[in-house]
Amino acid sequence: MPAAMDEELSLRQRARFARHVDECPECGPMLRGLIRVRAVMRLIGQSPPDGPSVVPSVLERLRAERSDDACSCEPPR
Repeated sequence: MPAAMDEELSLRQRARFARHVDECPECGPMLRGLIRVRAVMRLIGQSPPDGPSVVPSVLERLRAERSDDACSCEPPR
């Protein structure tokens, strides 16, 4: 997933990965959660020093998205 999010996959790998996350009930939600976390993390440096902190909401989202069960599917090659 990190390679896909960082756009390091070949065109063929991206297509295979996209098909997989569309079909996998574990990987699809995990990827969407990672995308949301990344978006929130980008906002951290943009908050004014005296403004509200995003840290509590980031931690809350991370806890909510965390799954104790890992995906048992085969990763794309």
